Amino acid sequence: MKNITMISFALAIVLLSGCSQKLPEMDASIPVLDSGYNNDNVGSSVANDNQLNQMATMDSDTSYNSQDERIGAVQNEVQSVYFATDSYRLSDGEMSKIAQNTSIFNGDLASDLVIKIEGNCDEWGTDEYNYALGLKRAKSVKDSLARSGISESRMSLTSYGESTPLCSEHNAGCWQQNRRVDFKLFP
Repeated sequence: MKNITMISFALAIVLLSGCSQKLPEMDASIPVLDSGYNNDNVGSSVANDNQLNQMATMDSDTSYNSQDERIGAVQNEVQSVYFATDSYRLSDGEMSKIAQNTSIFNGDLASDLVIKIEGNCDEWGTDEYNYALGLKRAKSVKDSLARSGISESRMSLTSYGESTPLCSEHNAGCWQQNRRVDFKLFP
């Protein structure tokens, strides 16, 4: 009887302890830029200075009926950031998107908003691997935004792994769309 009680107690401890919430460690010595990745298929484009200025100075004189409308207007300008397979390094093209997003986040309409950075993956890999990779992608973007002048206190991270695909077809173009970081804005 004593053995059954001890085994039950040990089993309860194991079951209740759950998984570790430790975040994956990032090596700060790894360069963030990876110019070897070509994201032409994702549809990204490098904005010229006029486009950057236009996004950074979105008409702050425009009155919005609600805070949700203002957040929606800002959200429509923000671009997702895409990654190569099994990578959390940012390409030069994606760094230009981060620069554009930084201008938007620091603009008059968004400077008081909280930024939720959401890491996503394609369907390849285990759930655990994709969750960790999504978190690394989100952290990579957060670090770049912080270096660009966004306060870390305004940013939070989450990883959805492979659970929120944009495309559900089983081909390379679709998988590329799912390897991304999205941004959600909150008051």
